[in-house]
Amino acid sequence: MHTALTILNLLGGLAIFLTGMKMMSDGLQKVSGDKMRQLLGIATTNRFAATACGLLVTSIIQSSSATTVMVVGFASAGLLNLYQSLGVIFGANIGTTMTAWIVSLFGFKIQISLFALPVIAVGFFAQFIPRVPAIRRTGEALVGFGLLFLGLDLMKNTIPADFAQNPQVMEWISKFRPDNLLNLLTLIATGTVLTVILQSSSAVMAMTLTCAAAGIIDFPTSCALVLGENIGTTITANLAAIGANKTARRAAVGHSLFNILGVVWAVILFRHFISLVDWVVPGSPYVKDPNALTAVLPYHISAFHSIFNVLNTLIMLPLLKQLAALTLLIFPKTKREDNKQTELIYLSTRFANTPELALVAVRNEVERMMSFVTKITDKVMHAVKVEDEKMFVRLVEDVKEAEKTTDVLEHKINIYLTQLSHGNLSRDAVAHVWSLFDVINSIERMGDCGEKIARILEKFHTKQAFSQADIDNIEEIAKLTKEITRETRKAIVFVQHPTGESAKEANEILAQAAAREEELNALRKKLLKDRSTRYYEGEEASPDFITAYSDILSNFERIGDYALRVTENILGARSPEHGTKYITVPSKEKHA
Repeated sequence: MHTALTILNLLGGLAIFLTGMKMMSDGLQKVSGDKMRQLLGIATTNRFAATACGLLVTSIIQSSSATTVMVVGFASAGLLNLYQSLGVIFGANIGTTMTAWIVSLFGFKIQISLFALPVIAVGFFAQFIPRVPAIRRTGEALVGFGLLFLGLDLMKNTIPADFAQNPQVMEWISKFRPDNLLNLLTLIATGTVLTVILQSSSAVMAMTLTCAAAGIIDFPTSCALVLGENIGTTITANLAAIGANKTARRAAVGHSLFNILGVVWAVILFRHFISLVDWVVPGSPYVKDPNALTAVLPYHISAFHSIFNVLNTLIMLPLLKQLAALTLLIFPKTKREDNKQTELIYLSTRFANTPELALVAVRNEVERMMSFVTKITDKVMHAVKVEDEKMFVRLVEDVKEAEKTTDVLEHKINIYLTQLSHGNLSRDAVAHVWSLFDVINSIERMGDCGEKIARILEKFHTKQAFSQADIDNIEEIAKLTKEITRETRKAIVFVQHPTGESAKEANEILAQAAAREEELNALRKKLLKDRSTRYYEGEEASPDFITAYSDILSNFERIGDYALRVTENILGARSPEHGTKYITVPSKEKHA
């Protein structure tokens, strides 16, 4: 009965520790807001910048799992490629060692109860302060911080002081010391399984430090468990990658390979590695005195954890391409896969000293982004009438991929324009930059509308809900929308190659764009009226289908609205001061 109660108390302390860890991580993420995601977003310069970003983000939010999940999300969205994702993961592995140092520095040196409860009290009541979100979120992090150490204190106090001196316990523990390869691998597997079960390497690290400080496990045994924890922590990223695209799954598998390969060389050099840590960290981790052990051993374990991850990163960074190639063997590229379409091909740092010229490159990138919208409208139009099931699925998937590409390009062009706007620009160039922000936002929304149409068609395709008249009507509005998007793309190209009569031609393009948008609005109303007429004349249709039909027409009409907005902005006809009017587009000299 006493043993069962001790185990339950130990698990209760662990539960409080895990709850505190999650609350602290969540609170820190809320305090940092989108800044951490923005920081990950700039991890595109090189592998060293990506590693530094991963280290910094994980050190701030105190959760390598949260960082790797964000990396998987960024990779899935195409914002990080495989090399950048792996670089961030390398840094996250180093950043996660901070937790062990925090526990070692504060968890065993002072009486936790003296500050844990006051910290929880301050954090809890800070969450009730109105109108100051930052204080409320900081309060949540403080509550988590206090609970983390309160759970650690409970785990420490649950283990009897003389537990490690029990002869039976000492005999049982001696069987699992890493004196041979089998025992070492068994301990690594134990650390891996515990981390997978608890979904937190920090929790298993805290348990390892607690047991080591109590004399239950020695230094080499603790180090073997730490190696297992490094493998087990990769499960979070792999779970997050389930259902994601191949880039995200490669990043998750790359995380696993990185840690597993690191453990392989650590196993080969295990005894020498232990000796290295003994030499680096003052004090002996093999003393028998409980007080001396508590003062020394946690630091040795934390140092082992940090040195392992730093050395592993230093070894693997030069081999990043080889690691990426290994992940590609597991998830090989397909013929239809094209990772380069989400890269900026016209923009580069060479424009940094001549930002006015950069605007020309930005417009080229915007025109390329618009090409994916014309592709979306083209694919949707074919999906409406295609009869072959495999071809339909392929067309819908193409639409989804093209829409995802517009999302990524919007994000990357946005970042570039933001950096450009801080440069030494003329007043006209600044106005042009702000209009381009609106242009890429409108293009991205056109892509969203196209994807919505594709998803509606996908939902009702197998139900054969559309009559031939409906299909003809949708095809008619799709054709007009496709023409409008192509004309919008031509307007973007026109600005890149102005003529001597630019102002006159611009006015003609704007007038035609406005007329086409009105034509699209009128067609939508006509087709909705036709649908209603057929319904009242006895043609059967469910409410869901009628709503879907209306949504398809509405999304086509919205594409036309955004197309007109793009044309107005790109030709300089829309500005905050003047509203919508026809004005002169930039001349050839201004482009030179």
